[in-house]
Amino acid sequence: MPRQAKQIATRLVVALVLLRLIIGCHFLNEGASKLGSGSFSSAGFLGNSHGPLAGWFHDRVWDADGLHRLGFVRLDDGGVDIDTEPTTQAWQQFAEGIVGHYGLDKEQAAEATKIVEVFTGQLDWYLDTNHDEIISYFRQVDRRTHQLESAALQQVSSLREQGDRLASENRLARITLVGGIDRIWSGLENDLNALGTAYQPAASRLALGKLGRRSLDSVAIDKLIPYFDLLVGICLIIGLFTPVAASAGALFLLSVIVSQWPGSLGATPVYYQAIEMFGLVTLALASAGRYAGIDYFLLYLLRHRKAGKHPAVDSQGAEA
Repeated sequence: MPRQAKQIATRLVVALVLLRLIIGCHFLNEGASKLGSGSFSSAGFLGNSHGPLAGWFHDRVWDADGLHRLGFVRLDDGGVDIDTEPTTQAWQQFAEGIVGHYGLDKEQAAEATKIVEVFTGQLDWYLDTNHDEIISYFRQVDRRTHQLESAALQQVSSLREQGDRLASENRLARITLVGGIDRIWSGLENDLNALGTAYQPAASRLALGKLGRRSLDSVAIDKLIPYFDLLVGICLIIGLFTPVAASAGALFLLSVIVSQWPGSLGATPVYYQAIEMFGLVTLALASAGRYAGIDYFLLYLLRHRKAGKHPAVDSQGAEA
């Protein structure tokens, strides 16, 4: 190979290694930040999606309108009301889980039951106090849902603006009303776990389940993404299974780009994600882990093993 060609090849290899390390460090830092903060949530990102697939992303948000937490129920006559039974059942089951998880005795179990009763009273008081506001909010959500389902209405700019105003009002109402409910749920979870850890400090904290969960919703995504980022970052940095890690990272960034469909009204620019995605595609196609990475040694062992299974044969057909 001519000297100039060797120099170009060397520079390309160095560039690939540096690209792999930079993107790997970015993913690693993102994963560590999400885990370290303890408050990472994909709900905002999913709920702010725009474009033809926005509906699918919006549906991934757990209890986006807070209807499950507020006890939304539709009556036979088409009206709406509040039903606390699903919430109280979930709390009672959680208290029973706490008893088993921490191994509480009868006296402690009775205390757990009292805690549930106290918070049930708080829930009833909160819902009764804000009953009219909650019912009004339910009706607004119904109205907005009808607007979104009507393609014809979305084509009328004045009605679309009216819908946007209604959505904004709904967000403010949700923050106020659901915020109070969330504090009650959080208080119940903390008090019941405190009851257990006071006697069994070595036991791990038990999490209170959420109502209305679905597969691959924002709650599940919140648990997966930090570890996904960490895994992709580590694999890229050490050059392990680089084509797989880079392809997975590229697909993830593609989902981000699709959620903010370029050219859609209100979509957030995704230039940075697109650049990094194509960088990952380059790393995958070039199998960049072969250069200053563990993939080099894996490929070496694989070739050595294949060579051992197929020994060289001389011209007479005998093994060399």
